[in-house]
Amino acid sequence: MAENFVEMELREIHLSEDALRPQMIVLGEKQGEKSFPIYIGLPEAQALDAAVRGKRFPRPLTHDLILNILEGLQVHLLRVLVVKLEEDTFYGALELQRPTGEVVRIDSRPSDAIVLAMKCRTPIFVAQQVLDEVGRVVEQNEEEEDVFESDEDLGEEEEPENPDE
Repeated sequence: MAENFVEMELREIHLSEDALRPQMIVLGEKQGEKSFPIYIGLPEAQALDAAVRGKRFPRPLTHDLILNILEGLQVHLLRVLVVKLEEDTFYGALELQRPTGEVVRIDSRPSDAIVLAMKCRTPIFVAQQVLDEVGRVVEQNEEEEDVFESDEDLGEEEEPENPDE
């Protein structure tokens, strides 16, 4: 079975300094209108924001270390992938090319893979099946945050009911 991937681009990063709130990125088709959100952790969102802004640190952070290792081994990051969605969790991969020309795929969280893609300007691809399942076209008059609102209320949490009262 041949794999079918669609090239995507990072459209938005929604950062909240509250680590208890979900952080969100939005990927959109590079040559189309569909987009979808991925909820990620605060450290990954901050690393992604820094990568997009070209911010450099005096010492290598984790994603920089990964890129340094790849460079030291003369391995080239060809593309990053979102390969599947299972039980509301996205799965990603890095496609790497060894010096011999052999291409290998390494499992990765999509958030980490996308940080690496932004740092070295590598393309992002999503499996067509995933895009068909979660992608949607956002009308110009719709607010994207409303469209991509999760099932959970992102506002203030309600106090849990106390069964002893």
